[in-house]
Amino acid sequence: MTRVPTAPVDGRTARGLRTRRAVVDALLALQEEGDLEPTAQRVAARAGVALRTVFGHFSDMETLWAQAGERELAKITELADVPSADLPLEQRIDRFCASRARVLEALLPVMRAARLREHSSPALRRNRELFTAAGDAEVAAVFRTELAPLTSDERTVLLTAVEVAAGGATWELLRHDRGLPVEQAAALVRRTVRRLVPTRGGPL
Repeated sequence: MTRVPTAPVDGRTARGLRTRRAVVDALLALQEEGDLEPTAQRVAARAGVALRTVFGHFSDMETLWAQAGERELAKITELADVPSADLPLEQRIDRFCASRARVLEALLPVMRAARLREHSSPALRRNRELFTAAGDAEVAAVFRTELAPLTSDERTVLLTAVEVAAGGATWELLRHDRGLPVEQAAALVRRTVRRLVPTRGGPL
């Protein structure tokens, strides 16, 4: 039996993956530069490909937005510095808030862009659900000692309060609406989280 060469297929696959990545990179780069609602034409121009190439790899802009969201979710893992729950509370709060500031600042343009389209985009709403779940899991892991003695309702209140204080919506408000520099915004988040997390257990 004659073996069919695989190199050309592999080469085409690799080129296709590079093109997909270039298109996603272009979308994210435009958002980071302030173009919060880039069109397919502008994405194609930035990626250096034809418009038909964009839609040859992504069935529609919704699919492209979903892929970009997955990329940003992966960025969280790369940037986050989740402190061990075994550290003293003050150290955990400091490291947790510093990590959040770094991650949210990197994601801020994409978060702002997503909010403009979420009302009509199931993919972006799904992305937000994934980001929220990841944030909740991080808070639960970092502050498990303080959450442990609480009732289920109390845990939900504390977890939600910390996520609100150190979440994307608050960071956008501080940085964009209030115009605070990163250092001041991070200090305010840290101060708020310190007030929220009980040092010896008990309700919020």
